[in-house]
Amino acid sequence: MDRGIQEYQLEAAIGKVAASENAWWVCDEAIQLHGGMGFMKDCGLERVMRDLRIFRIFEGANDVLRLFVALTGAQHAGRHLQQVAKEMKSGSIGTIFGQVVKRATGGSTGAEFSSVVEPALTESSLKLDDCIKEFGKTVENLLIKYKKDIVNRQYELVRVADAAIDIYCMIATIS
Repeated sequence: MDRGIQEYQLEAAIGKVAASENAWWVCDEAIQLHGGMGFMKDCGLERVMRDLRIFRIFEGANDVLRLFVALTGAQHAGRHLQQVAKEMKSGSIGTIFGQVVKRATGGSTGAEFSSVVEPALTESSLKLDDCIKEFGKTVENLLIKYKKDIVNRQYELVRVADAAIDIYCMIATIS
């Protein structure tokens, strides 16, 4: 928003799911640590938990937002795969060579975070780079396997969304 970008629905959905579910988890853990006293009015956590429950429903239920995150990403990846397939069918040797190199080198053609982070975060950024590469390969494989039927694969979509949300949070943490 600060940079004038008009479309931030995906980031908003990711932020809402991550924040509301992590807040719920923190409260649940606090209640667990307090044992039986966690639900007593004097402790105050019972009210916090009640108030946090609605956050996972307001402004779009988290389950629906997960599907939005996964399907938006799948739509983008699907368009890219369609373009690659079109270029390969037309005999574009550059595209064919690029896809061979991409798969031979582990599947990524993008920049790596390790080259742009504080040196103390290099090890973490290398792990992030690996997560992003693996995520990309997984999404591509799901699209190749299910094609347009991916919209009916809710279990897989939820897992893709959870991975995307975790990766987004990792990027935000390392930034």
